[in-house]
Amino acid sequence: MVRKLRWGVVLLGLVLLPRPAAAYVDPAAGSMMLQLVLGGLAGLAIALKLLWGRLLTLFGVRPRPEQGEEAHPEGPRGA
Repeated sequence: MVRKLRWGVVLLGLVLLPRPAAAYVDPAAGSMMLQLVLGGLAGLAIALKLLWGRLLTLFGVRPRPEQGEEAHPEGPRGA
């Protein structure tokens, strides 16, 4: 137990100690990182929305759509 704690402290020290970075990040790279984060959040939101709908159907809160019938809240398309 003490050995694991000692290794944890060593690893934490290595992560938290400041190190000089010889790197340049241009504005385009920052924009790319922002797009990556926002796209990931949007994808996660859509995945959670789909999962939530399936959970509601599973627990009977929302009725199960009939076979061959499209489930559109505003009605059939083209009407």
